[in-house]
Amino acid sequence: MNQIEKQLLNELAPGGSPSLVLRSGTRIDVGRWWWPRRLWLCIAGNDLIMLAAGRRHYVARKSLSACRNSYYCQATGQLVIEPGDDLTFSRFKLSPREALKLLARINPSTDPSNPSDLTGPTDP
Repeated sequence: MNQIEKQLLNELAPGGSPSLVLRSGTRIDVGRWWWPRRLWLCIAGNDLIMLAAGRRHYVARKSLSACRNSYYCQATGQLVIEPGDDLTFSRFKLSPREALKLLARINPSTDPSNPSDLTGPTDP
């Protein structure tokens, strides 16, 4: 995470450092037209924060309890935040290991040692 992204995250989560910070492979345009920036997924308190820093910052926040239907799509290699109707971006390229870490935090009642608990449909 660069300095601008850290500063943005500190503004969004003033209560302390986030418990989990993951850099996704998803890139979006935030005003730096010669290269898109990566989206970061952070868990701070009871919120999932999605951010990318640039001239036009992208910031989205969703309660962890509202993300309980999220899953990892093995066919596309993406974490899908469900319900994600209110989000501009709801699919994030993550490795299976990183996605399992995040899903275990989103829904602690699932068993991370049983991947079938954390994966959803295989059709994109």
